Amino acid sequence: MNDFLRFPAQKKDEPKQLILIRYPGIIKNIDKALQSLGGLQQVSSAHFNNNSIELSHTPENPYTSRIVAEKKNQEAISSGTLNLVMKIKRKKNDPGKVKTKILGLVDTIYTFDVMCDFQYLPLKKRVGSDTFDDLIPKLIPTDLSTALGWWTQDKAQNTPLFLPPYQFSRYLTPSSKILGKETDHGEKTKQSMRSGYGQNMRVERKALSVSVHAKSEFPLAPSNEAVEDAMFRCKHEEPHRLLRELFEERPMWTRVGILYRTRLDDSLLRCIIQKYAFYIQSGPWGRLWCKFGYDPRIDKEGGLYQTLMVSFRQHGSIPERQRLKVSSDRSQQGTLYATGDDVNYLYEQGKLPRVRQMWYCVTDVRLPQAIEELISVVESNYRPNPEDVRDRGWLPPPVLEKIRDLIKEDVAKTSNELEAQMHEQEEDEFDYHLFYRQISLIEQKPHSYLLVA
Repeated sequence: MNDFLRFPAQKKDEPKQLILIRYPGIIKNIDKALQSLGGLQQVSSAHFNNNSIELSHTPENPYTSRIVAEKKNQEAISSGTLNLVMKIKRKKNDPGKVKTKILGLVDTIYTFDVMCDFQYLPLKKRVGSDTFDDLIPKLIPTDLSTALGWWTQDKAQNTPLFLPPYQFSRYLTPSSKILGKETDHGEKTKQSMRSGYGQNMRVERKALSVSVHAKSEFPLAPSNEAVEDAMFRCKHEEPHRLLRELFEERPMWTRVGILYRTRLDDSLLRCIIQKYAFYIQSGPWGRLWCKFGYDPRIDKEGGLYQTLMVSFRQHGSIPERQRLKVSSDRSQQGTLYATGDDVNYLYEQGKLPRVRQMWYCVTDVRLPQAIEELISVVESNYRPNPEDVRDRGWLPPPVLEKIRDLIKEDVAKTSNELEAQMHEQEEDEFDYHLFYRQISLIEQKPHSYLLVA
């Protein structure tokens, strides 16, 4: 029975491994194209000896600046894509029938993604004519006999000067950097250089965004320079519209909330947010961007935007470190974690946060018990004096501590449920492996077979 089940393995023909050279030009003559690469033998030798393949459009010119190809493996530049070399035949009398034959697979690709420039030909224009003289026989010997008698010539040749540059392009790829201004040798520059031992050559970086403390005066409008700079850095109207509508909806936001709602890039947000809001560094509304002209210390509804810092350092289900990066993919819903790299500014019941330390606005904590705590504060007519509002905000400190404890309790509950689900899954996998092992023991008994449909 065992001999019957041993089927002979089918032999598979391994496809030929070919190389692909992306020639930087239109090939009309294959022989001339190979000659510009040094010949077929030179290409094969360079490939198998792991040397560089060089291209020269003037192979006879010893002063040419050759182009070096970049070698790339097919696995490194593609994922799941194959480059097949196929031979296709089609009869003229019956073009509907096509016969194809696969010749092999491409596993190595050579590309010439570099500059093809700085080619110097050793030529000199004749006086009074449009023709040119070839200077190579006068510069270097072209054969063995000429080389042996090169230094014993009776006549000294008046060879024209042909001095190609010592070094061609310093880099193989063109640079996108903008050339700087020429050095200023004026009197003002000389005086500044005499004033100290060193000079800071870094361009001054102006910070046009406004930052305030809890007890400082809040600005009413941005400066004209900040508005002009924001319009200059971002001329597209869509990002400005998103930020304008966001702060009309609500006057105070965290940075994570702004990124999550607008889907703007972080670097773009830094350039244009100075036009719409200022940053509060400390106090009950610390870490918030506040709309110009709004003061939460005067408006009682500002208590809804007080910040609350919660750290989750006791739970292994939450990553240790992760950047607050907002992803544009929100298509999947109903999972414990936010999708992708999404960092949600809301705390929702039954969902673990993406990072171990988060700053929430009180109004962004979506827990039923937290909402009841806020309603109880409103119904109690709690009215602190203006000095207490600047120090602690509109909400009593015990309420903030209670909301923080509610968040931590919900995180602990969700984490325990997740660990229980993982434990049940591990037990199911253990039972499956135990059942599979019992089946294997039955098959190993002599003259006993188990057929599974």
